Amino acid sequence: MDKEELVLKYFDGSLTEEEKVVFDQLVESDAEFKSQVEFEKDVKSVIRNKENDSHKKKLQGFESELSGGSTQKNRTFWKPLSIAASIALLIGVSWFVFNSDVFNGTAELYASNYEKYPNTVYTITRGDATDESLERLAFEAYETNDYDAAITYLTELKEKTRLDYVDFYLGQAYLAKGANLKAINKFQEIISINSEFKDEAYWYAALSHLKLDQKKEAEILLMELVKMGTYKMKEATDLLEKLN
Repeated sequence: MDKEELVLKYFDGSLTEEEKVVFDQLVESDAEFKSQVEFEKDVKSVIRNKENDSHKKKLQGFESELSGGSTQKNRTFWKPLSIAASIALLIGVSWFVFNSDVFNGTAELYASNYEKYPNTVYTITRGDATDESLERLAFEAYETNDYDAAITYLTELKEKTRLDYVDFYLGQAYLAKGANLKAINKFQEIISINSEFKDEAYWYAALSHLKLDQKKEAEILLMELVKMGTYKMKEATDLLEKLN
């Protein structure tokens, strides 16, 4: 089952027992998945807290309109319908909130723009038992979201080689783990040496700053990315508009 569908069913309360086992295993083993679940919980909590009073007023007004001026018989008849209408209204308002740009805080903007960068530098041939290189270990761990192992192997690889992409993927692993400052440091190193991953580093450094609620720093990097006009130009432009 798709991970996004699992998250949706979790918050919907419709996970089967088998799906719940898979969900719990992903929370334990997949740091990115766990981070997304926790983020969704935080967003829903914020929405509940900030919209609770507004929802109550809307529902009360709606029910008053339905029941006002009616006989006792009519009120009895309309009560189930008013409850149903109230629930429908609540669902509608909640859907609007979740699917609009109302909550365009930096954390939300990060989540809506972040996408793990794929392994484009080392092809892993499955079942190749003869390949025990450090690069294979590093990128195999990266591809399977074992970021602790990926960081260990990439750090060792950095000590033995001068491959500039190592710092870029170290930054990716740190970002996925939530070690945002370390991620920024790695992306800045890539930018400073004018690596082939320089443009990508601007984008991910900006996202890292967003995750830390550092809007100004993110804006500076995004503006540079737009000026270069190569990688993620449209996304960077859209993101700047939402930040301003």
